[in-house]
Amino acid sequence: MIRPQIVAAVVRRELLEIVRNRTLLAAIVIPPIILVALPILVVSFGGKESLPSEVIANLKAARPEWADLSAKDLVNAFGMQQMLVFFLLMPATIPLAIASYSIVGEKQTRSLEAVIAAPISTEELLAGKAISAIAPAVLTVWLAYVALVALSGLVLGPALARIVIDPTWLTTVFALGPAIGLVSVIAGIAISSRVNDPRAAQQIGTVIVLPLVGFMVIQLQSGQLLGAKDYLLAAGAVAFVGIAGLRLAARLFGRESILTRWR
Repeated sequence: MIRPQIVAAVVRRELLEIVRNRTLLAAIVIPPIILVALPILVVSFGGKESLPSEVIANLKAARPEWADLSAKDLVNAFGMQQMLVFFLLMPATIPLAIASYSIVGEKQTRSLEAVIAAPISTEELLAGKAISAIAPAVLTVWLAYVALVALSGLVLGPALARIVIDPTWLTTVFALGPAIGLVSVIAGIAISSRVNDPRAAQQIGTVIVLPLVGFMVIQLQSGQLLGAKDYLLAAGAVAFVGIAGLRLAARLFGRESILTRWR
């Protein structure tokens, strides 16, 4: 059985390590700033080209509330909707960087050996590392979303500001994003258990990002938009994969071999 107090102790230790590492801090702080600025820039410099009539029909069918938008606002609304993928990329990439360093970095400094020698189970150790990797990423993305909502109301006007508070954005930011972060962390832990270089772990783990990029390209080319129910179903499926993957990561971790193999 996982002991919450032990997991909490691991989380405190990991967060302290993150605060001490300027590279990880930059990886956590800088991307959310981009998340806020990018949609504003897309609208400010976009909207100069019209969309094909079939794309407009698809958009209005998927989003009836967009029917009253002007041609320019419709282009901007479609562009802003594509920014959703960046709110999925950040929960995927930031936890991966943290999780990769959390294990591989400790291999290199030999500090992981002392942790493993402590009376703590593998599940407790990995749960603590997973939480400490997910929490900073998810919280900063949520803060970026709140800032985006506030700025959109001030800069873009009510017609476009309502785009970022519709159910698809809420479901993506608060459900699918954390679920993807969980899978990213589990993948980072599993990969880091088998390599000795943080960069190698991150490069292998970026395979998680490819489907998200492909998803954005498909939406752009087809002019199709998914609904909130689609994102919610995806969040449930991804979360299930992440939870199931925790047991696999624990098996791959192989704490008994650390003292002999990682020297």
